[in-house]
Amino acid sequence: MLKKVHFSPSALPFLLVAPQIIITIVFFILPASQAFYQSFLLEDAWGISSEFVWFENFIYIFSDENYLNTFIRTIFFSFTVAFLAMSIALFLASMVDRIIKGVTVYQTLLIWPYAVAPAVAGALWVFMFDPTLGIFTYVLNFFGYEWNHNCLLYTSDAADDSLRVDLGGRRII
Repeated sequence: MLKKVHFSPSALPFLLVAPQIIITIVFFILPASQAFYQSFLLEDAWGISSEFVWFENFIYIFSDENYLNTFIRTIFFSFTVAFLAMSIALFLASMVDRIIKGVTVYQTLLIWPYAVAPAVAGALWVFMFDPTLGIFTYVLNFFGYEWNHNCLLYTSDAADDSLRVDLGGRRII
């Protein structure tokens, strides 16, 4: 005999899904709908005036031979790349379960991107906070805060503090 499970109505599932739905609406659906609306407009170079032209933009681009060739090549390239990537991924995933010599090396190399991604993210953060070319340094300088983490790391106070363990302020090293 099968038990039928009944859950009482709750707002929790909706609250848990709400942030993703809001992000999808704000960053995907609204910009896509605005782009679709603007595809029916003819605007001047500065975007000051616009005229609603219905399907004239589409008729213009689909009657252009160069655009059609580019469109067809893009579609072919997209499907080819997706097919090849999925085929290779399926082959590699099927090889994980086989018992062969060197399977541990293979499995290690297969999860390698998961180990490399945090290192790349760390390198990007280092560049973003670089005192000479970092974007965050530029923004902080704009607001009047001089950021140079090299000076923060290598001052005598910072070096002295790194030798201490906080046990009532006593120096034990």
